[in-house]
Amino acid sequence: MTALTVRAPAQAGVATKTVVRAVRAWQLPPQPAGLPSELPEPVAAAAGEPPAGPAWAEHRTRFAIELVGDGVSGWHAPVAETVAQIIVDDLAAGLIGHDAAAPRRLAYRKKTGRHRNGAHARQAASAVELACWDLASRATGLSVTGLLGGTIRPKVPAYASALGLDPAHPSAPEAAAWITAAGFWGQKWPLPKPLILAGPRAVAKTLGRLRDAAGEGRFMVDALGRCRLDEAMQLLPVLADLQVTFAEELLPPGSFGWHRLRAAGTGVPLAAGEHAVDESEQTRLLTGKAVDVWQVDPGWSGGLARSLHTTELAADLGMATFPHGDRLPAALALAGACCRDKIPAVEWHLTLEPLRQQIYPTPVHVEDGMLPVRTVPALAEAPTLPEKRRCWR
Repeated sequence: MTALTVRAPAQAGVATKTVVRAVRAWQLPPQPAGLPSELPEPVAAAAGEPPAGPAWAEHRTRFAIELVGDGVSGWHAPVAETVAQIIVDDLAAGLIGHDAAAPRRLAYRKKTGRHRNGAHARQAASAVELACWDLASRATGLSVTGLLGGTIRPKVPAYASALGLDPAHPSAPEAAAWITAAGFWGQKWPLPKPLILAGPRAVAKTLGRLRDAAGEGRFMVDALGRCRLDEAMQLLPVLADLQVTFAEELLPPGSFGWHRLRAAGTGVPLAAGEHAVDESEQTRLLTGKAVDVWQVDPGWSGGLARSLHTTELAADLGMATFPHGDRLPAALALAGACCRDKIPAVEWHLTLEPLRQQIYPTPVHVEDGMLPVRTVPALAEAPTLPEKRRCWR
């Protein structure tokens, strides 16, 4: 059996374990279909459509990236087939001989293709960067937070993302009450397009009963970029009455209408950032006075070093950062290396994260609203590979 193994002979005089000798991509099983079996009853009852699972190509065909050093490997998983292909075609050859303990040099390694910008290219660059942190951590015996400058806190608050739930479902208030009782830092509910089209009164009625059920808990909304500018402007007074902690992506991330929302003066904190994958877009959002709350995903934004940079910049500009939960191990490492003023909480997706965690031998769980920061080597456990392992050729 052969791997996508881009390999080079050991360099004379270089014996460090952190030097990349080969790059491999191992195929993982597809994401399980349906809802996680361990969901609390109030949450499961309010679920809308189950997570896409194998219906989405990126969940159906998944890979783990392995960077092979001298006697130790660094891992990142899962990545979609399109992302793995970019790593194979454009990045793998340039990784050979790279010292994973020198993250600032990674951007200058040779690239063999034309993919530089855009979501998939940035996910590929992020996957490689995170695998390098994992390799450096395993090789040196230091935690990733230690490599980032030291562990500031061993546990981080989690806020519950209810994006897999239907806010109009009769059981939704019970789910909102359960989230508060479970100790989460706060809860975030979706604004589906049909609810947006129903108008501000329908939004006020639907979200109002959830806000009441949440009690004193923090309450956020996510429009997933589905609002037109006029729709978002009409919703701002409703969201102000609900006293939302922040409103996420009322407009598409690249929209230039954000300043209109800020100029409305309703006092609703506006959040964005997870879909700002390229450096120029991140800088525009952060410094353009368009948003009040920064959101970053280390698996999309360029990796941990870039995420730490934008988190520090956001703090200098008076903004808190809430890392997106798609790459939870990286988000936790980032949060563990920052104080609570810079990163108050990390996202925990109620219906998706338990499915994502199934690739690891020991899944991470929320306890009393807190998530543990890994203080031992490795960004996360190495993913569980199928018994019949298939490598990408």
